[in-house]
Amino acid sequence: MTLFVIWKIANKKQDASGLAAFKCAIKRPPRDRAFSWEREVEKYFHKEAWADTNASSHLGQRFRIADDGEGIAAAYTHARMADQPDFTPPAGEQTRLLVMLGIAVRHRGQGGKFADEVLLDALYDILDSEPDSAKINVLAKVHMHNVPSQKMLTRAGFQQNTTGTTTKPLGWWSLTLER
Repeated sequence: MTLFVIWKIANKKQDASGLAAFKCAIKRPPRDRAFSWEREVEKYFHKEAWADTNASSHLGQRFRIADDGEGIAAAYTHARMADQPDFTPPAGEQTRLLVMLGIAVRHRGQGGKFADEVLLDALYDILDSEPDSAKINVLAKVHMHNVPSQKMLTRAGFQQNTTGTTTKPLGWWSLTLER
């Protein structure tokens, strides 16, 4: 399945209302699951993405969205890594964090094909953002109960470096891109 979308760098003047309407969290999750990470992702794109992108401009943060004609179908941000106590990149290699990635609810539950396309666009954009690097380490943090995102990263070749725990629910995942 290939969904026709138009990708672009998000522009606050043009895209603020579309982003405010972006729904990437299930409205009423099943009773046995809270899906708190979904609400956090949606909250990030509704309230924090613009400020975060501006604040992280020195880290080359990029914020891209995909429009499918019905509104925003997907959004993601990525940036160079700031100092992290949990990770030291290999010398001479660039490292970027996939900060956040969201898929509109209307495109979920289809076996991950659209999510895979979104992640692939993000990985190509990461390569484009670091034209002078032969190797780029890509890191992502995923909530320990977010199985769909874990499966998406696994399909793309990411390796899980640390698992989430009850005290630190976000686990680290990594992939090295080479030109």
